[in-house]
Amino acid sequence: MKHQEIGIGHRGIVDQKNSKVIQFDQASVFAEYCKVISDTFCPFLKPAEKANVLFATEYKVNADDLAGIQETMFYYGVMHVEALRRFRYQNRNSSKGILACDNVIFVLDDKFHGIDGQALFSWPHWLLKVLYSQVGVMIGKFWIGEKINGRNGLAIPEPPCHFFSIRSVIKERDPYFFTKAPQLLSQIIQSTDSLANVHKSLLPNGCNLDFASMMKHDYYQIVLEWGRKEWEKKGTKA
Repeated sequence: MKHQEIGIGHRGIVDQKNSKVIQFDQASVFAEYCKVISDTFCPFLKPAEKANVLFATEYKVNADDLAGIQETMFYYGVMHVEALRRFRYQNRNSSKGILACDNVIFVLDDKFHGIDGQALFSWPHWLLKVLYSQVGVMIGKFWIGEKINGRNGLAIPEPPCHFFSIRSVIKERDPYFFTKAPQLLSQIIQSTDSLANVHKSLLPNGCNLDFASMMKHDYYQIVLEWGRKEWEKKGTKA
């Protein structure tokens, strides 16, 4: 499985070559999508765009099956969440820290055209959510063909790509997203972040949170086994 390395760049989120700062007037499908949903469905995007902290990074996923894709998605998700955590800590005295929104786009091989997006995101999203709610990070999941209504009852435009959207929690609004995982609600409401290692109890000896190391130590399978047990706790519905 091939991958691209990721690192802290000049803006603190990801490497300069693979990351873009999204502006709504850019001639790109993703920028246009962000602009459209910012008006009616996602009030967080416009402030992030105005502060130049709306990011998008695209990865070509080379995997042979669904499990391989999910593993890759999880590793990149971890790396981007950790980068966001560092960025907002470094900018804790600036609005940029709380406004930053990092979007991680996954481009799949043609043979996975029409893949069930809900199944695709199910485990990677859950694992990230249960790991990072305690430090006040929200991870949204969006996929090609997704049909869903917003809180206002209106149909949300279908996403143009498969992606995670990662941002800081807004405690006054975000409990809405935890109706299907009520056991995490108290964590998100009480969350603080001092950059503690949320993986400490799970990481095997010698494993760190870069792609190659997690892959070498088969870290996804370790977290998946743990996450399945968490899934069964306290009435998780979905």
